Amino acid sequence: MPNPKLPPEFEVVSWLQRLIENDQLLENIQGQEVISSITDAIGQDFFIPSFGIDYISRRASAEAADQVLGRLGLLEIISINTSISLTTGEVLRPDILCFNPDSKTLVVFEVKRASETERQTVTELAGYEQELRNLLPFLGNFDICFVVVAADWTTLLTHAVGSMNAWSGKQCLALKLLSSESSFVLQALLPEAWHLTGSVRLPPEALPSIDLYLFEKSVDDFVDDEDERKRDEADGAQAEESATDERIPPRCIISAMDVIARAGDRAGSHGFMMLWRDVNGHGRGRWCITLCAIDPYSMYAWCKEHGLPQRVSEASLFLDSRKADISGQTPATIYDIANAAYPILKEHFDPEFSSDVCWQMKAQSCRLRGVPTRFDFWGSLGQHAREFVCNPAVRYRYMPYVSRNQLDWTDPVVAMPLVENLSVGVPFPGGTIKCSDAFLTGRVLGDLALAAFNAAPGREHAARIEPMVEWAQLEALRHAIEMKQMYDVTEEIVTPIPMLSNDPLKRLKATQDLANWVQSDLISDRHPFHQGCFDLGLREAMLFRLSEEGSIDRSSPDQPRQAASLIRHLLKGAILRMKGSQGQLLQSAGYRDFEKYLAPHLATCLDKQGIVDELRLNVALDEIPDVELLRAFPGTLVKGIDSIVPVVLHTVTPAFSVFVDWEWLKSGVRALFESGDHRPAVIFNQNGTVGTGHILGMRKFLSPIMDPDVEVYLLDETSARNIAMKMTWEEVKTFYAEWSQGAA
Repeated sequence: MPNPKLPPEFEVVSWLQRLIENDQLLENIQGQEVISSITDAIGQDFFIPSFGIDYISRRASAEAADQVLGRLGLLEIISINTSISLTTGEVLRPDILCFNPDSKTLVVFEVKRASETERQTVTELAGYEQELRNLLPFLGNFDICFVVVAADWTTLLTHAVGSMNAWSGKQCLALKLLSSESSFVLQALLPEAWHLTGSVRLPPEALPSIDLYLFEKSVDDFVDDEDERKRDEADGAQAEESATDERIPPRCIISAMDVIARAGDRAGSHGFMMLWRDVNGHGRGRWCITLCAIDPYSMYAWCKEHGLPQRVSEASLFLDSRKADISGQTPATIYDIANAAYPILKEHFDPEFSSDVCWQMKAQSCRLRGVPTRFDFWGSLGQHAREFVCNPAVRYRYMPYVSRNQLDWTDPVVAMPLVENLSVGVPFPGGTIKCSDAFLTGRVLGDLALAAFNAAPGREHAARIEPMVEWAQLEALRHAIEMKQMYDVTEEIVTPIPMLSNDPLKRLKATQDLANWVQSDLISDRHPFHQGCFDLGLREAMLFRLSEEGSIDRSSPDQPRQAASLIRHLLKGAILRMKGSQGQLLQSAGYRDFEKYLAPHLATCLDKQGIVDELRLNVALDEIPDVELLRAFPGTLVKGIDSIVPVVLHTVTPAFSVFVDWEWLKSGVRALFESGDHRPAVIFNQNGTVGTGHILGMRKFLSPIMDPDVEVYLLDETSARNIAMKMTWEEVKTFYAEWSQGAA
């Protein structure tokens, strides 16, 4: 057993010195396999990266630790407890300073045996780093590695080192020092310093945006001399003749976007921007850059209301009291990083900020006006976008057109699915299909079919609806990508998924073919409710959009009547299934809202036993106004149907065998348990992924677990049905290994 009584620091330093001189340091560090398993999981060829908010700190510490571990062989000791300061009278003494000649990396060791001195650790490391940069100007973050050896990893030290790795870009290895009978033991740690939020995406309110509209300058705005004006006019005429496509943005705008992205990285901000071409705008502008940055205060407000429970503190109480004042505003940093590009933009444009609204509202307004042309990202979103594009699974399986067409994160067909998946969530979460998913997919394909029909060559106003076509195509592509993943792992679906087309002559036919495939193959006749919801969205996509915009009066009187008839048919079937349904048993929010909406209408339909009379139900549903049904269906009604009608499940096999970070899953289960859910589950999803979450439907029949570090529920959704089993963690790992062998 390790002995908590440790000798003075100089003895620990002497021991480390001997290990380094004999090149035995690496072999004396335990727990390296945990770090390598995480980095292997991140880097595996068949792993599609996702922007896991809660995973940022763990991943950063694992990658930093892996980086440092790779630099600990064949070290040369430069100094031991001697000052490295260049200035007389100053004392900066790292415990051990080493040099790796192979990688040309400096490695700083800092030993903290007593918890009283750990408060100084990060301050000391920062001082050593600055002095080394004074000695070697422009030394990069990967050129200096830190190793912190501490007997007691307090909260302060854990958070400090975790922050160094996650947010400061440092490379720091955390080692816990233990005493053994003959010597010491070093145990590798992952200082995550992160309270799990439970968020799987960025909430819409946390993505405020601002437009940087580029008003074009006339020649008179920047040319005074008559001769110079004539020369520039001649040059401009020649440039116009040589230009092949006005849709290509000027080179200065591309340069400005590069400047903005780099300024965002330098400022430590996290966001993205979209350049769009103003097709139906007014005024003398043709280009606009929409900048969007994550608002940390809105993130806090969302996590406080919807995420996992947090302990109350003075800081949280202050934020709660100021929530209305500070949430939802575009961070001031966004203006600062945009201003960095002004010297370039002002040569040809009059830049002007406008339209400070959240990204989702901005995207809705742009559908009728602007064509997405180019994107860029910065901060953690930039890192995610670049890693996403470089990932082999993305390039050859998830988005094969990336490799085929040599695209990157700046292209809308790559960037828009990324942005929308981050902000509204991935279509068909977990690979299951709810009635609301089917309805939304129908609307998406209906929007594209209508836009493709109106934009067909030769049709009047085809050019003016170009933005509608482009936005509809991008959203349909986002859904098609996920449907292709389901097709790849589903045994029942044998008909290949039809591909969308960018060709104006083929776009409508391709959209119709995909819609037919969704109806007949992805959903199939075994799920009439889902088929009905999909068909409703497909047929009446424009009507629902007009309803949301408050302009339903622009439709013909027959359209709301036809759509409402389909809705009544779906409602009747769902109402007759309400009693004893999963939603009723759990009293889910969707079910309660559905029941509350229908209660006044069902009051006259119930007999003495509380059973719904079908004949009276028909009359009651007919009394609900058509327009009211249209307005209520996309939210309250279809979510209520979700709570009554089970999801579409297929028999699936994992497409590829992948590494799983089991310790991370265990921490998620532990967080759920501590938040009050004593039936947390590891879920084998329909899309071949593994995650954690709640058990719905059957939970009242399941006994609670006692210790989340020992046991957990396994929810298997891969066999066209839900199966929940209480298992030990080792049994879950064995189950996964056997299941994934089919992908080996």
